[in-house]
Amino acid sequence: MADPLIKALDKISKPCTPVATFLKKLGPIHTKWHTAHNSGTGKSGFLLFHWELIKRFKAVGGPAHFGEVTPFTTADFVSFSVPYDVNVTVSKKNLVRLEEFSSDVELWHNNAHMAVGMAFHKNLMNPKTNVRLVQFWKLHYFINDRFEEKLADFEPGASISAVVVHVEAGKGATVV
Repeated sequence: MADPLIKALDKISKPCTPVATFLKKLGPIHTKWHTAHNSGTGKSGFLLFHWELIKRFKAVGGPAHFGEVTPFTTADFVSFSVPYDVNVTVSKKNLVRLEEFSSDVELWHNNAHMAVGMAFHKNLMNPKTNVRLVQFWKLHYFINDRFEEKLADFEPGASISAVVVHVEAGKGATVV
């Protein structure tokens, strides 16, 4: 992957990295990704960056830091007044539909950040600090699960990691 921010994630998630150190160093990287993404200069799209982020969070033992992390459920989002309503179908090798899914889920996610933050009285809108909150991870685990479902439809029979590598190496890297 040619994204320098993914390389920065690699640097802070070496074996034996304490979770607290990872989370502290993650905030500025997460902020830089948001800035690049929002300005149209990012190398990794929304779903790909956060998929890579979760992979490294798990590698440093992040879930145990929070007493395990389980994704929010669709019922949770209904109770937060932000029902999950993304209904994009992704078919085999259809990059346009995968990009459409990414765009739609990112838009939903922006509203979900606000709604979850309000439900828990936490600031989930600051990318530098929200990574230190379990609610951030529960939201992104939910999104990651939906993304992996779409990746399985995009390349049936392939491992999710292999599909991510293919998407990152192609035209969809900056969009998905």
